[in-house]
Amino acid sequence: MSIKITRVEKERRQLGLIIEVDKARFDKEMQKAARKVANQHKIPGFRKGKAPYNIILRHFGVGALAEEFVDDLGQEMYKAAIEQEGIEPYGIGSMDSIEMDPLRYHVTIPLTPEVKLGDYRSVRVEDVPVVVDEAEVQARIDQILERESGYEPVERPSEYGDLMNVDVRAVVLDGEGNETDTVVMDETDWDITPDEENPMEPAGFDAALLGMLPGAEKIFEIDWPEESPSMYAGQRVRFQVVLHENQAYVKPELTDEIAQSIGPDFETAEALVNRIRENMQEERASESENAFMERVFDQLVEISELDYPPIAVEMQIDQMLQTTDYHFRQMGVQGLDAFLEMTQQTVEEYRIAQREGAEKLLRRNLVLSEIATVEKITADDDEIDAQIGEMFGELDEDATAEQVEARERLVQMMKEGSSRLSVVERIVTAKTFDLLKAIVRGEDVPLPTADVASETANDESEGEIVAETETEPEAAAQEAVAEAEA
Repeated sequence: MSIKITRVEKERRQLGLIIEVDKARFDKEMQKAARKVANQHKIPGFRKGKAPYNIILRHFGVGALAEEFVDDLGQEMYKAAIEQEGIEPYGIGSMDSIEMDPLRYHVTIPLTPEVKLGDYRSVRVEDVPVVVDEAEVQARIDQILERESGYEPVERPSEYGDLMNVDVRAVVLDGEGNETDTVVMDETDWDITPDEENPMEPAGFDAALLGMLPGAEKIFEIDWPEESPSMYAGQRVRFQVVLHENQAYVKPELTDEIAQSIGPDFETAEALVNRIRENMQEERASESENAFMERVFDQLVEISELDYPPIAVEMQIDQMLQTTDYHFRQMGVQGLDAFLEMTQQTVEEYRIAQREGAEKLLRRNLVLSEIATVEKITADDDEIDAQIGEMFGELDEDATAEQVEARERLVQMMKEGSSRLSVVERIVTAKTFDLLKAIVRGEDVPLPTADVASETANDESEGEIVAETETEPEAAAQEAVAEAEA
């Protein structure tokens, strides 16, 4: 069946179609709808289901009858239209409007993004040396020592920052310096820490606590400031303080004993410091590598021409939300929905917040995928087997025959269907990253060669290559386990 179709060119890789339903098909659907409606409703003067078509049409109208089939027919016409026109939609098309006389469907179809790469082989990006500041190493050590720190009794005069256990009585004085009946404060066994930067009211009280020894008593007078919001503003107050105990905050030196308490791998303090330094070196190297690739992708996107339908951004957001949901569950949170409920956000608000980042990631993915295609980057069977083996890890030596069989079954599942495609995409992404690093660092990278073997392998590696891993290897393995259990 040939369908009358009118193409309407649109911006941003979208194609409009006006799909017209021929009159014969429309009349046939109207007859079917009339029979259905007649069997459901009583029409005056006729037994149920026996009214003629023209009476049913006059009684219910064209619109009411068309409602019975217009949606289902639209889906059928849409599928037939894209098949007739040889269109491969990038995503789900949208129904824009429907005309009734004649019946026409106006739809918009997203098309595959177009990527015109710039001269990416001429891009050069400099590495930034990785430097670990010893002050940062010391800061990490201080964090460890902070956990070992605490207050210890001291016999020296009190200082700012000490934890003082005191009795304090404060009374307002009259104009002649005599105590009145107005008691400002009467505290016993009170823990207080004099603070130079954030002193208590009235001003001078913290400073007056300095220099006391345990067991000492100190009496002093303070004029409460006039500008104070306190009810005692402008009055003179006599304080009587007795210090029972004074403790100083003590942070220990890093010792072998403290290092050993951190973990069995550290026999000495030096071993702990070296591990901290190595970890920081790895962290800085990873941060430097990420920043390096940020600069690489910024330049690659800048020199490329990208055209993609709006739905591509929505699809990217969908992928990001799926990944976020997985990560939340890994952290013990009941998925993204639980997080949104805790933060009082709607899904739509969260999607809006992710849109800018999603579009940036989409543009990078498109460039990366196109480079993988141009460079004919593929994944062979050995690489696929190695990647799957890495996902599942090695079995223990004492694994049972059932465990061995289950692992082999899961590995085989990963080698087939959509699971295999996911593994291939992961490998191709990593190899494309490595190729780009070599190119932008000015290394000698041979141009891709066109041969039958590479073309065949490339057919298998077709798919979206992602600049950021969408799912962790463990997630893919868990999916395979779920499939096996099902």
